[in-house]
Amino acid sequence: MIIKVFKLILKTIYAILKLFPTNNNKIVFISRQTDYIHIDFEMIKKEIEKRDKNIEMVFLCKRIGKNLKDKLLYAFEILRQMYHLATSKMAIIDSYCIPVCILKHKKTLKVLQIWHSIGKIKKSGYQTLDTISGRSSKSAKLLCMHKNYDAIIAGGEAFDKFYEEGFNVKKDVLLNYGLPRIDYILQNEENAKKKFFTKYPELKNKKIVYYAPTFRTYDVKGPQILINKYNPKDFALIITCHPNQKLEINKEGIYLLSLKEFDVADLLHVCDYIIADYGSISLEAAILKKKTLYYLYDYEEYMTKNGLNLDPKKSMPTCSFETIEPIFDIINKDNYDIKALENFIKKYLPQKLGQSTKLIVDFIMNHVKEKR
Repeated sequence: MIIKVFKLILKTIYAILKLFPTNNNKIVFISRQTDYIHIDFEMIKKEIEKRDKNIEMVFLCKRIGKNLKDKLLYAFEILRQMYHLATSKMAIIDSYCIPVCILKHKKTLKVLQIWHSIGKIKKSGYQTLDTISGRSSKSAKLLCMHKNYDAIIAGGEAFDKFYEEGFNVKKDVLLNYGLPRIDYILQNEENAKKKFFTKYPELKNKKIVYYAPTFRTYDVKGPQILINKYNPKDFALIITCHPNQKLEINKEGIYLLSLKEFDVADLLHVCDYIIADYGSISLEAAILKKKTLYYLYDYEEYMTKNGLNLDPKKSMPTCSFETIEPIFDIINKDNYDIKALENFIKKYLPQKLGQSTKLIVDFIMNHVKEKR
């Protein structure tokens, strides 16, 4: 009942906002993944600016807080989103967006969903309805989950089936361009290394391992076990965590870094090995052919509660382990299965690496420049 009343209020307000004229040169970017303009939005922004200085771009990037006060305050952010949706020619989003999905928009507005991952490794959206980690079918229907998308940026074609299932769309909506961060990763090696080693010069000639655990909605002990068993004499260890995930680190040789300061795309350039689990960092690492190992300490639990489209135990069996000791052993001995990585790259990455931003902006500009 509350959701129905909420929707009715938003629809009433939006009907008034749609009376404002459309700015045919305006694009609104909306994200609840970060509180800042992330790499994918930034790359698109720069490419658009190169092509047309008259395009107005509005960025609404704000995470929804965990407590009740933050969630209530987010209502004001939704109103901002609604105003710009009502007055823009195009909307670019990177996750589920309430007003995009539940409201009826002007025919002139085109919505591009770029999502926030290079591929669909984890099950999500309609794939997880009525599961422990997903929404109920009833709430998904009430919230019009993943409706109103004109196009969705997808990764390699091997993931198409999972995009179709997750977003409940047909294949013709998908554009297999890959995210702009692919271009950033390929182009930014020199700048990334300079930025990192200027701050951490003591790591310049050391073996560096980057651990990037996926966020869980349940408590886990795996990351802490890794930290406890880590030996600072072997290599330097850098870790980035989800904003809602906390780790206790009081050991020499470990660097807990903020994703606000160093994007994942930057850190990939400075490391020798990646320790991943179920996140899309394995795809980003594959772009640079980085040696990636999978620490799957909660494999059975994760498969039950979340589910995977791409199971590391099947796609990279010689590089996937449920305990940390064999991973550290491979790193220390440099005994990595390169052939497994080469096969992974061939199967799961987009075919045209390095053209993602161009292809996406081509699509955007074709709409913005349409006859008005």
